[in-house]
Amino acid sequence: MYKIATPSKTREILKKYNIRLNKRWGQNFLVDPKIAEGIVEAACEAGDEVLEIGPGIGSLTELLLARSCRVVAVEIDPRLTAVLKEFFKDFTDSALLTVVEGDFLKQDLAALAEKHFPRGGRFKVVGNLPYYVTSPILVKLFNNYRDISAATLMMQREVADRITALPGTKEYGSLTVLCRYYADPRIIFNVSRRNFFPPPEVDSTVVRFEMRREPVVRVLDEDLFFKVVRAAFNQRRKTILNALEKSVDNWNKEDAARVLKLAGIDPMLRGEDLDIGQFADISNCAAEYLDYGSKD
Repeated sequence: MYKIATPSKTREILKKYNIRLNKRWGQNFLVDPKIAEGIVEAACEAGDEVLEIGPGIGSLTELLLARSCRVVAVEIDPRLTAVLKEFFKDFTDSALLTVVEGDFLKQDLAALAEKHFPRGGRFKVVGNLPYYVTSPILVKLFNNYRDISAATLMMQREVADRITALPGTKEYGSLTVLCRYYADPRIIFNVSRRNFFPPPEVDSTVVRFEMRREPVVRVLDEDLFFKVVRAAFNQRRKTILNALEKSVDNWNKEDAARVLKLAGIDPMLRGEDLDIGQFADISNCAAEYLDYGSKD
């Protein structure tokens, strides 16, 4: 193996292949081998089936392969897919590594798994996420949560703080509720910007998401549930009563007040005061109230 996650090896590879980094794709390469080893240690066990997001020049890929994992690596930059295929030719020839060139957000994850993961169970995900697409990537993973057992992802520290926030804090918001609906997220460790080449403008955090087999709360209408959550945080200073008025399917204040009363929620609370169970209560009462048309 190459020990790619070092400053000298990273610079050597970029120079050899005449690769100029593309800021549009958020290319910041990890150059601390201990951190790379820590991510892989947290992400998987020997022999796991792993989907890697944005492998870059392979700093995590080589460690996954050293653990005899079967890896499908999705990389958007064709220059880097060429590097991966050359470096890890023995593994691609043996089908332990499949390099997919393309935008991760456009991939059919179920089809990739069916084609490349022979065991057919739930696979794991690992990746150093480009900061500008962290939320869309999380949404895509959650849309496929039944196929994924866990995802270990490095992201901007600020986003990690929002994901793991508690009700009543300023970081708590709709992203927190979304993540906890589908997964149990926990922070593994923080990573300084100095551990990347080139250094980004912010620090990072590694978060592991244990995907649930079913959402943590039962809701009658998922679309309505997430409309309620988004409305509650769109204007954080509003009470939940005022936030729901006209923001969810054009409810009027009477609708919002009736639903909150049925759910046992104080209308003067704000969205940041409510936990995920209370959001479920609001949406379920709304679904029943609207379905039965009892607005009198």
